[in-house]
Amino acid sequence: MAANDYLMRQIEDMARFLGKVLFVKTEETIPLFDEQGNVLESGLLYKRLCAMLEEGDANSAENLLFDEVEAHPDPAYLQVAVQFYADLQHWTDAALEAADFSRQEVLDGLAAVKELYEKRAGG
Repeated sequence: MAANDYLMRQIEDMARFLGKVLFVKTEETIPLFDEQGNVLESGLLYKRLCAMLEEGDANSAENLLFDEVEAHPDPAYLQVAVQFYADLQHWTDAALEAADFSRQEVLDGLAAVKELYEKRAGG
């Protein structure tokens, strides 16, 4: 279990890092509407991802996430990505295994998102 504890700490540290650096609060849900009441595309994406996760389809949800993040590299989609992986990190090991996903994939996904946004920012 020590390796699993290490991975959990790595995931939490990565999510916390992204949250602090980009002022993303992963404890809050992704807004579905803006201040004027308009539907936010990033909010719709998050709702779709949540529905896919509820069905146990973590891999397809992650693929959709990366397609959308690459198409819309703005901070709202980064917030969705960070929240997506924060949601997955709270899954039990059994739930992750049943979805053919792993804690290492959560960490790798966060790292890949971070790298995508750093490249776009020129960093």
